[in-house]
Amino acid sequence: MKCRTCGAGLDLTMARCPACGVEAELGRLTGILGIVCRGCDAYNEPGASTCVGCGKPLGVAVDAASSAISPSTRPPPIATPTATPAPTAPALAGPARPSPPPPPVPGTPVVRSFPRGAPAATRLVPAAALRPTGPDAPALTPLPLGARCPRCGTEARAGAFCAHCGQALAPHGTQVMASARAEPAAAPTVAVLSPGRARLVVERGGGREGATFALDAERVETGRTSGSVVFPDDPCLAPHHATFLYRDGALHVRDEGAPGGTFLRLRGLSVSLRPGDHLAFGERLLRFVGPLPPPQAPAPDGTHRLGAPRPRGAAVVLEERLEGGGTGRVFVRGGPSVTIGRAGCAVNLGADPLLSQAHAEIVLDAAGGARLRDLGSSSGTFVRLPPRGERELRDGDAVRLGRQVLRVVVDP
Repeated sequence: MKCRTCGAGLDLTMARCPACGVEAELGRLTGILGIVCRGCDAYNEPGASTCVGCGKPLGVAVDAASSAISPSTRPPPIATPTATPAPTAPALAGPARPSPPPPPVPGTPVVRSFPRGAPAATRLVPAAALRPTGPDAPALTPLPLGARCPRCGTEARAGAFCAHCGQALAPHGTQVMASARAEPAAAPTVAVLSPGRARLVVERGGGREGATFALDAERVETGRTSGSVVFPDDPCLAPHHATFLYRDGALHVRDEGAPGGTFLRLRGLSVSLRPGDHLAFGERLLRFVGPLPPPQAPAPDGTHRLGAPRPRGAAVVLEERLEGGGTGRVFVRGGPSVTIGRAGCAVNLGADPLLSQAHAEIVLDAAGGARLRDLGSSSGTFVRLPPRGERELRDGDAVRLGRQVLRVVVDP
């Protein structure tokens, strides 16, 4: 900014031009609002001549032309009306010191300001000053850095907080301070099941939905006529179809070699398939034959066998099993994904009220393996146990016996 009369350089904090004495345009504002020091950005009361932060004179321009002007030639600042201060005790000889700030009110944050030109080391607040103090303040202990969350042990990923438990995660090269008084995370406990702790609830089959059967003995047999859990109206059940038993603090189900087999609902993300596995979707039953075998060698004269075009790449064979025995449709489908459902899939099983439009999927890998996964169907995807096979059951598992679907409920 320049003087409108003589063209001398002016500072925004000047009340008058130091060369000709003409009043500056913004001088009245500085006399009313106060002055900000150009050296350290400290605020000064109206009429102040020296900065309370760095002690430099106010109103002197920082460029070379105005820095040569002597402070003695600077006109006095514009006087502003101020309140008459209260009488104070005579000051002791020596340099004037600013009065100490009033003590902070307990519970309010303390804001500290530092001059802009101060060294970086003077701007750092000791860690002890930021910690809560007092007899009730928890002790802070540094937790070692690592690739896992310090609270739950989950692998740490990008972000400021653990995705599993919400623990704050420190950036690289720092430490997370945790209270030593914090209660340790409870170790996961394994429920020990004993007779009477579990029961079976009928989810589907024979119009008895909601019926409950208590598993209150070491062994509970189920079937069409044998045991305490019987379904006499289901022709697909053997007289003694399966057995529920407690062993080693857990509940198990064992297939008793019934022709219809015992099925478990798929609960995990996926399960590997082996040739000969039986899969149930709604009221449909499929047999996983396995990978499509390679084509036969041509005849000695080079003639190839006539047939339908073969799928390109990896392919699998699925057979539909009919009620009462026998093979229905055969599906040869190429990968890497074979969807199964009611319509619009690689394997369409047709109208079935228990089938979702896209019910399940078989995923083929490069090594020739296959995995089955459910696609969020409402009635579930079931895999048959090997004959005389046995599996451990947990709360929420579902077992299919004939037309019955029984859900396991573990009481607390």
